[in-house]
Amino acid sequence: MSAGHMSDVLPHRAIPSQGRLDVFETIRTRRAVRAYTAETIDDESVDRMVDAMLAAPTASNKQAWGFVVVRNPVLVRRIRAFAPGIIGVPPLILVACFDSGRAPDDARMPDVGVLCVAMAVENFLLAAHALGLGGCPVSSFLAKPVRALLHLPDHLAPVLVVPVGHPAQEPRRSQRRNRGEVVRDETWGRTASGTGAPA
Repeated sequence: MSAGHMSDVLPHRAIPSQGRLDVFETIRTRRAVRAYTAETIDDESVDRMVDAMLAAPTASNKQAWGFVVVRNPVLVRRIRAFAPGIIGVPPLILVACFDSGRAPDDARMPDVGVLCVAMAVENFLLAAHALGLGGCPVSSFLAKPVRALLHLPDHLAPVLVVPVGHPAQEPRRSQRRNRGEVVRDETWGRTASGTGAPA
């Protein structure tokens, strides 16, 4: 992964449409992937996922975040040892952090900053899915040893660890709540168009 992609100006590269998923299909078909093959992830794919991640919305455009992309197999396994939420052994782990040093002077900012980090991680996972990869955001990890392993400065607080790799099996479709249960038009008492009667 080239260092230039972490600069303030992200390079614009057209992604060939052949073999790529439509954006709506990508969103609709993304699944949590927890089992991975041993195949590594190439630099170009990592760069594209990082580009998508850094394009996420962020409060006041402060970009109060920091990310570590880990592909060294030894370091991956060490992080996994402190992250019970990571089930399989991925070829890549993204450690997504909130950067308190860039946050505006707002008491709510830690919560908002976590949301910004989460949106960036979602972009990363959607890009991974579009590239034929899969992953899963994990909040079950021990922050202190992860901080030590990655030499994180005090202003970076790890929020999520995100294993990504080539799916070892076809991901199962997760059960989703009925649209009529969760969507309304205008007010909660009015059923959204096409969703049927309120439950």
